[in-house]
Order: sequence, then structure tokens, then C-alpha cells
Amino acid sequence: METSSRELQAAEYLEKHHIKELVSYLTSALLFFRPALKTLGLSTEDEDLQDDGHKITLDKFKEEVNKRMKEIWSAF
Repeated sequence: METSSRELQAAEYLEKHHIKELVSYLTSALLFFRPALKTLGLSTEDEDLQDDGHKITLDKFKEEVNKRMKEIWSAF
């Protein structure tokens, strides 16, 4: 009896917090993140995307995008 109650609680928790959708989203992001960066010109084929252990803030991300956009547009 307790097992089914715990399973029901777990199912309700997953539903309430949209865990299935979150896992689906994260899986999609993992699969499409790197190709999207290449498409936008923010990553090259030989660039190794490794976590350096530092948090990426919105400001850091904006700075990197702006820097790379300037590099791209400087060719024109």
C-alpha cells in the first residue's frame, strides 16, 4: 500500500513541477546547442566547448557575443 502511495506522490510531484517537460527541454538543448552556435557563427568547427568551472552570466554571454560579432563584421 505504501509503495503505490509513494509512486502516486512521485507522479504528482513530476506533474506539478513539469519535470518531464524540463528533461525534454534539456535533452533538446544538449542535442541542438552546439550546432546552433555554429550556425550563428559563435563557434567554429575546431573550437572545444569545455566548462572552465566559472558561471556564465548574462553579461559575460553578451560580451562574448558582441566580441565575436565585431570579429565577424570587421571582415566587411
